[in-house]
Amino acid sequence: MKKITAFSALIALSLTACQPAADDGKDSIKIGLITPLTGEVAALGMDILHGTQLKLKEINEAGGIDGRMVELIAEDGKCTGSDAASAAQKLIHIDKVVAIEGAGCSGETLAAAPIAEEAKIILISPSSTSPDITDAGDFVFRTNPNDDLKTTAMANYFKENDLGKVAIISENTDFAVAFHDSLEGKIGEDAFVFDEVVEPGTKDYRTLMTRLSDVDFDVFVVNANLPPSAAIMVQQLREQGLEQLAIGQDVSDATEVIKLAGEASEGLQVINVPTIGHNTKFGQKFLAEYGEPSANMSWGAYGYDTLGVLLQAIAKVGTDSEAIRDYFYDLDGYRGVVGTFAFDENGDVTGIRYALKEVQNGEFVKIEDIDVN
Repeated sequence: MKKITAFSALIALSLTACQPAADDGKDSIKIGLITPLTGEVAALGMDILHGTQLKLKEINEAGGIDGRMVELIAEDGKCTGSDAASAAQKLIHIDKVVAIEGAGCSGETLAAAPIAEEAKIILISPSSTSPDITDAGDFVFRTNPNDDLKTTAMANYFKENDLGKVAIISENTDFAVAFHDSLEGKIGEDAFVFDEVVEPGTKDYRTLMTRLSDVDFDVFVVNANLPPSAAIMVQQLREQGLEQLAIGQDVSDATEVIKLAGEASEGLQVINVPTIGHNTKFGQKFLAEYGEPSANMSWGAYGYDTLGVLLQAIAKVGTDSEAIRDYFYDLDGYRGVVGTFAFDENGDVTGIRYALKEVQNGEFVKIEDIDVN
């Protein structure tokens, strides 16, 4: 089991006024959700919300859990730590939720984790991938793989394709910095022939791209925190006439990037979890209920599976947080729409593979599976 850091515990103690009330076992089962519903990454959050609501609807229409309906209370984390922390406080101490799905962005989860940990409330994220979350607490889980595995996949891909000279621009956020550091640990500091950090929301990369044009590099890593930033990086890279391979992580795996970057996005590659197709059973249900996803069908699928595994735990062991935590640690496998997965001793998901995708004719197409061994 994980141990929360002393620093995180101190944050929690300063923010937490009292312990949450125990579930009375009579009224609806309240589940919280923290994800960005407004702002530049709201598309991801809305897909997660809709996938979660789809699972909620199925559970309640089937009679709920032991005759109790499940109530979802959604809060807008806005992809910021302060908003996520406030949302966690409200959900735990005012709404009296028994568990929280979330948060969406890694910075949100890292801010909410010490609050949930101190209150002994399960926090299970469908989309936060920062390696720092591994040590966020004993009650913190996630169904989306740790970026440490994703950077392993990226490093393996670079090695197999002789992409030894790497250029990277990273946004100065918890997520992007952690991704950068993890990738550096896999390929070595010397592999970065161009390594720059910019503040979130930067819109003009032309000076950096001009400098990059004088550098001998094989691949450009789009290490953005938000899809609009990824789109601008790619667009201005191509405007400079640089034709080397551009590759991103899950932030770049969004239809918004293609829409904003236009033709410049052609050939952009990403390494991320496999896309859930529109023609799958889940895809058809999602489209019928909510129409086209705002960002990517996968985010809806992760929202759906995250609530699914949480409610399966509650159905098996009740609403006691320690019982749910232990259920997750002992889980052999949950058969979700994203695959069959379980959790390791740190609460990180196991069993989810990665895929290489590429923008072809205005849409992401899966090229191959990527090894993470």
